[in-house]
Amino acid sequence: MSRRFTRFALSLLALGTSGAALAQTGPITQAELGAHVNVLADDRFEGRKPGTAGERLTTDYIVRELAARGVEPAASESNWLQPVALVERGAATHRVTMTRGSAQIALPADSLVLTGRDPSVSITGAPVIFAGHGAVMTDRGIDQLAGANFNGAVALILYEGPEVEGFPSFIERIKMLRAAGARAVIGIVGPDLPWAQVRRFAAGGSVQLDDPDLPEAYGAMSWEGATALIQGAGQDIERLLNDQPGSSFRSITLPVRADVQVTTEIRRFTSNNVVGRIRGSGQSGESIVLLGHWDHLGICRPEGEADRICNGAVDNASGIATLIEVAGRLKAGERPVRDILILATTAEEMGLLGAEAFARNPPVRRGSIVAGFNADTMAVAPAGTPVAVIGGTPEMHTLIGRIAIGLGRRLDIDREADIMVRRQDGWALTRNGIPTVMAVSNASDMNLLRAFLAGPYHKPDDDLSRPIEYGGAVEDANLLVALARAFADPAQFATPTAEGSGQ
Repeated sequence: MSRRFTRFALSLLALGTSGAALAQTGPITQAELGAHVNVLADDRFEGRKPGTAGERLTTDYIVRELAARGVEPAASESNWLQPVALVERGAATHRVTMTRGSAQIALPADSLVLTGRDPSVSITGAPVIFAGHGAVMTDRGIDQLAGANFNGAVALILYEGPEVEGFPSFIERIKMLRAAGARAVIGIVGPDLPWAQVRRFAAGGSVQLDDPDLPEAYGAMSWEGATALIQGAGQDIERLLNDQPGSSFRSITLPVRADVQVTTEIRRFTSNNVVGRIRGSGQSGESIVLLGHWDHLGICRPEGEADRICNGAVDNASGIATLIEVAGRLKAGERPVRDILILATTAEEMGLLGAEAFARNPPVRRGSIVAGFNADTMAVAPAGTPVAVIGGTPEMHTLIGRIAIGLGRRLDIDREADIMVRRQDGWALTRNGIPTVMAVSNASDMNLLRAFLAGPYHKPDDDLSRPIEYGGAVEDANLLVALARAFADPAQFATPTAEGSGQ
């Protein structure tokens, strides 16, 4: 038996002790967090990649540990696992012909990259429509799809949206166009973005939620390609962009027809979120949610490498360890008023996909989750590091500050950590109307965080062979216990208004 596997077996034995040990209500300790990390970051879990044997080991472990602490399943009436349908799209080839009348419009080589929703897509004689950003925001009086019939069309839109709060993402906009009838959507990449980099990224394949609302084909076109296409249609791209103000923009049908064929390598599979519940005493039907992602990158190096596994000890075995121990303390303590959901998400590393799936289809009434707290990459900073708050609302910040100071913690108020707001699962919940924060030490000292990101992050080095700094993680875990109790109490945190919560 290898030394690493021995540590794994001993950790299981240690965590399989009596219920009395699991009912401990004192402060969370480094030993408790470390025991979980030693299991979840062991080579036997093969880096916890969704859709692999490592996923089953991981979700089984989380379920077992939560159940041992008295948490009940909450994905459905008696199930812990919330299925998340995923699709992996690999290499794609395409052939696109644009014609004006009987004349073919010449496009620069390699100026277009397309992916199919399904393995084979064929579109013939489709009208081509320039739709600006392709945005519909009825609450702001914006409908850029007005002015054209998109049934069966190929839509051209600007890939990047403006820096406007609440502006829909590219994926959200292409789904709007699909709902309007478009069969394909092509995003025009601005001249400031390096097209070669965009093309490599787009052509490299991706994993996404298996979403039937996507158009049949979608992708990106370089600025050079878009300029050639629109010139070939007898138009000028700058005039199309500037002749109509954004708020009153109306789509323009170009005198162009498109033939599009796309072939894509596709693998569909199902992964799972783990969802548990600590039932509250109240009758409002409201909840808060504590979450962290269980997944990592799996076997991330080719055969022949000395170490092929990205174990994800810090990212994010440390977050799952935190969730398990926080759940145990909350269950053993005074019963909360609101329910507390414990959510271990899949496919965060693939684009916050498990969190997005939960937020779109939560196992509780939509709008009933009043706040969320994300635990990610916890074991970075030493004890005594201030607390940085990432995301959330002013009302959340006020209560977090009061609770943290009451525990003797200092607050980091420079907001430098806000650069991380879209790089973690809390963002998926926030953009779906669940205000979610990270209240953590790991982003308070950005030099420490940057050193981790430039060092072992997403590499085999984030494993059990290197020392792991648990000081800040222990303090943050105990803070999360206090925050969960406070936010689960309507007397301390009132139900947010629609305006305040972003709903």
